[in-house]
Amino acid sequence: MSESTTFDYVIVGGGLSGCALASRLRSSKPDSSILVVEAGPDPAPEHDVVSLLGGFALQGSALDWQFPTAATPSTAGRTHTLTAGKTLGGGSVLNYGGWSRGDPPDYDTWATKLGGDKRWTYSGLLPYFKRSERFFDANADAESHGFEGPLKVTPVSGSHETRKYPLRNPIEKGWKELGVERNPDPFVGGLSGLCEYYESWENGERRPSHLAYPLDGITVKTSCPVSQILFDKAGAQPKATGAKLANGETVTAKKEIILSAGSLQTPRLLLRSGVGDPSSLSARGIPLVQPLPSVGQQYFDHFALFQWFKLKDPSRGLAVGHPSLADPVFVAGMPADWNNNEGPPRHVLEKALDEDGVIGAEREALLQPGRVFVETLVVYHPLAPAFPLDGSIVCTSVMLTLPSSRGRVSLAEDIDSATPLIEPNYFTTALDRACLIHGVRRVLKLMLGTEALRDYVETEVVFPGLTALTPESTDAEIEERIRAVGVAHFHAAGSCPMGTVIDGDLKVKGVQGLRICDASIFPSPVGGHPMASLYGVAEQAADIIAAEA
Repeated sequence: MSESTTFDYVIVGGGLSGCALASRLRSSKPDSSILVVEAGPDPAPEHDVVSLLGGFALQGSALDWQFPTAATPSTAGRTHTLTAGKTLGGGSVLNYGGWSRGDPPDYDTWATKLGGDKRWTYSGLLPYFKRSERFFDANADAESHGFEGPLKVTPVSGSHETRKYPLRNPIEKGWKELGVERNPDPFVGGLSGLCEYYESWENGERRPSHLAYPLDGITVKTSCPVSQILFDKAGAQPKATGAKLANGETVTAKKEIILSAGSLQTPRLLLRSGVGDPSSLSARGIPLVQPLPSVGQQYFDHFALFQWFKLKDPSRGLAVGHPSLADPVFVAGMPADWNNNEGPPRHVLEKALDEDGVIGAEREALLQPGRVFVETLVVYHPLAPAFPLDGSIVCTSVMLTLPSSRGRVSLAEDIDSATPLIEPNYFTTALDRACLIHGVRRVLKLMLGTEALRDYVETEVVFPGLTALTPESTDAEIEERIRAVGVAHFHAAGSCPMGTVIDGDLKVKGVQGLRICDASIFPSPVGGHPMASLYGVAEQAADIIAAEA
């Protein structure tokens, strides 16, 4: 006979959002019983989850779902493998700890999708962004930063007195040659410009969610996948009552179920449980619980192009792998100094928006001065086993921050499979093409066309079958390269968005006792990496739930 256990709250997914939410909810409601159910294992003590290379090495391991996508026509028919945390701590165990927020208009767009719900504007989320962070500089703008949160936020240059990378000044000078101005604080007034790379490390160690947010007093079940959500359909609206686990056990929620399984698993669980498009569910033989055709339909990711460049004289000790950078401090965080945030000229944006048929308020929002469409990183490490770790190679990433291409997450042919069908549809809009091509051309000019880097960088290094790009390469050549090797940054979002699948209280529409708290609820992208936004969402979610109890 299957075991039945009852809790006030059942949180499905012990990743970044689930752990932060559980911890804050426990603090607000100390008498409540909370269960976190995580499909993957507790990484401790077997796995190193605190060092940079430890986290990087875990990508592709048993702690990574490694979700395969469907073959993608827009990227030369390739199948992509998407990293997603399958462990307590989730993606915060596998990521690099980069810390950035989007621009205020990014979040204000969220509020618009909810009819003007001010809780989800930038100003509405700001107290929660601040609550999660412990900013390294007590003299920083107190209106924009928090100083008592669980996650210490530090720029690379301020993390350790000996962590000084030799290419820091040349990279800064190169961007200045290209007209990019220094932005002294990307958390005040917007991301645009050349910004320090910020990360959530402390004393040279990463801080995954389950370590940063204490789980004392919370029941945690690891290595315990959930197969579906259970509903009582006797009332006027169906009510989520519990979850069926893959091991046959049933757990019951007296108050509510909260899905924090991530943008690729949350929609799968909803669909398997009967919440989604009625015709699709009927075709799969799944009884309908609640018709919500938007479930899984607006998936997006930060699509990017990585490139590698050979240094002219590696003996100078310019990149990780050279003996002069052998001190572990140089990999106690991302080996980088800067991220450059910018967008194409207005006339380029207008032409792309015309081609995509974007009009009205959405168009005007995207044309606001200072909107950031691409982020560029120069990393003093190859970050790829195909290239030698000998100090001769650096890596660059040009990432779409506001992608407009939308994909789909649905059930696999085997409806009980834990792996959903992912049709990513990357790089399919004129806006995405214009922005990413522009960003790649800018990094080519930086690395190969500036006086500042003339004596440092020799050429792009490419995989067999590819031709090296130069600042003189055509748009068509750059686009062909992006289609051939472009990849996601593993920032999946948007598959259960605000306004269509959930309301402003994060409740699944038409269903009682069921909420979502993870990146699937993002109704549109944010210009920064998603981690800081996710912690802010989880912090606010805890307050919303606690206020109703």
